[in-house]
Amino acid sequence: MFMKSIRWTAVALLFMIASFATAQEFRDYDFTQERMFCSEDGIYIISSFEDSDHVSAYSYQGSRLWDRPFFAKITSWAIVGNYIIVFSKHRAGYQTYLTCLNRFSGDKIWQQP
Repeated sequence: MFMKSIRWTAVALLFMIASFATAQEFRDYDFTQERMFCSEDGIYIISSFEDSDHVSAYSYQGSRLWDRPFFAKITSWAIVGNYIIVFSKHRAGYQTYLTCLNRFSGDKIWQQP
């Protein structure tokens, strides 16, 4: 009886350790920053994927107006007048970028490392 309770305790401990390790390995995106901005002219969205991030604009009818891929990780962004300012960090290093997009076309106006 004593051995049986030790065995069940060991199994329970192993299960808890395995559950904890699995929970620690799972990493979801930090959703603390705003990922969507709605304005009179459309909806602007930041989408994050494993190898790229995108800034996209949609109409209120649901059609995509434009899409701009970023191979760096977008850390923050702001819409100021006719511009979208994006701050991003290279996925494999410490290089950062400041990029200015045309709000209505998605065209890159300038980018500084």
